[in-house]
Amino acid sequence: MSNHPEEKSVSFACACTLTAAVALGSSGLASADVFDEIGYTALKLRLGAATPTGAGYGIGQVEAEETPGNFGPNTSNPDFAGKTFTPQSGPFGASGHATTVGIALYGNSGSIAPGVTNVFVWSANLWATTGFLRTNQGALAPLVPPTGMRIFNNSWIGSFGSTFNDNDALRRFDFEITRDNVLAVCATNNGAGSPASALVGYGYNAMTVGLANGNHCNATTPPGLDGQGRRKPEIVAPSGFTSFSTPIIGAAAALLFQTTDLDPGLAANPNADRQLVIKDVLLTGANHRPGWSNGAITSGPNRGTTTTPLDPLYGADLLNIDRSHFILTGQEQNGSAAVPATSTISERGWDYIASFAANTSQFYRFKVYASAAELSVLATWNRSVATNFGGFTLMDLDLQMWKVNGTGLVSIVGDAGLGVFDGGNVSSASTIDNLEHLYVTGLQPGEYVIELKRKPGPQAAMPVAIAWYVTDTGPLGDLDGDNLVNASDLAILLGAWGTTGPGDLDGNGVVDAADLGILLGAWM
Repeated sequence: MSNHPEEKSVSFACACTLTAAVALGSSGLASADVFDEIGYTALKLRLGAATPTGAGYGIGQVEAEETPGNFGPNTSNPDFAGKTFTPQSGPFGASGHATTVGIALYGNSGSIAPGVTNVFVWSANLWATTGFLRTNQGALAPLVPPTGMRIFNNSWIGSFGSTFNDNDALRRFDFEITRDNVLAVCATNNGAGSPASALVGYGYNAMTVGLANGNHCNATTPPGLDGQGRRKPEIVAPSGFTSFSTPIIGAAAALLFQTTDLDPGLAANPNADRQLVIKDVLLTGANHRPGWSNGAITSGPNRGTTTTPLDPLYGADLLNIDRSHFILTGQEQNGSAAVPATSTISERGWDYIASFAANTSQFYRFKVYASAAELSVLATWNRSVATNFGGFTLMDLDLQMWKVNGTGLVSIVGDAGLGVFDGGNVSSASTIDNLEHLYVTGLQPGEYVIELKRKPGPQAAMPVAIAWYVTDTGPLGDLDGDNLVNASDLAILLGAWGTTGPGDLDGNGVVDAADLGILLGAWM
């Protein structure tokens, strides 16, 4: 069954039809323009030789068979020099599709994660059935991924032709993601307005990936599958086809995973490399381009509210790996069970809540020193799947931002928000999604509190990750975003001496003595 001329369908004996997108006349390779678009060029300019490469983290590449037995990358491709390929579904022949995916996912020149060297290769048919997920095999749990493998890339779509089996496969995948702390990226169908395909992008715990140009399926989770009405995809990247935008997100995840080893603060924190945190940081850091909207009400008593956290076409929108790296290295900053008396978080960071009890809240207080062009806050959590895969539970959380007035909190929903923020939403209250998202433009100076509230309910208490990013409004010289100018900022400036930044406070294109004078003059 083929939906588009650029797609090739392959039917398997297991009655599972899997579709691999094959780009005709296009290599799908990342270009300098793509690296610019996703913030990778900015990251390299900022970090130089310290830019992470994904080294030390293995990737699972799951591929539909292009022709019988051909589902792996061409291992002799020069871009794969130094890579180790381990077959997980038996010996494989070369697939042009798998080769192009691999170049974007871990290629030495075509990927932002060239340091990835260990690649584990599955046939999608066997991966979905006896070779990994064990779909429709009762209480038999999915297999455990190979040691060191932290990312699954699924650049294929399909269905068993049975709602029961499709749901069973999605539940098993979500169960495995949580059990094994694995981050998964999955392609959605190609073609604007194209029909939804059940596998594997309609789960809860993975990230579904679309195209920066919007030429992908954006159907909500269809009837029959768990969580009907949830929006997909969650994030987009530039490419001609979703098969090749998906590995860009997988490579970004590998880069962030390695960051948790390289940064001393993250390396000492066992929460930093959790799948949920990396997923959350990627989504929070996305670049919300002009026209992005999550349906926030723009006037009247409900101004600034939404029940649909993501844009219906672009999700959280375009990957920005530089911003996501900033958020991750902003370190974990814990919330409080009560409203804090003073600011407790800086302009970027994250928190991992190991178990969120029903009918409780976590509060995060921060200060904006000057008008902030953007604020992005996103919380996400996994669903809890029964060990027999017969059902699941899902917590219901809401996000809301308040303004501090004296010692109390004031709602900025409705007319109360006029003059406080220009646009976007200060309340996110979906009842079906496993994420909530605040995105605000033109936030005025003042103190604010973010409240993450779990509503009453009998669902299993699961971990929650929350991350945030506010356009820098701190004192001039505050290079680490903690709203202070101190020794930490001095170290950053001196580390960038003679380069273009960070630390170029006077904007003359180089970090020099003039910038040092500005920083010391703002010392606090």
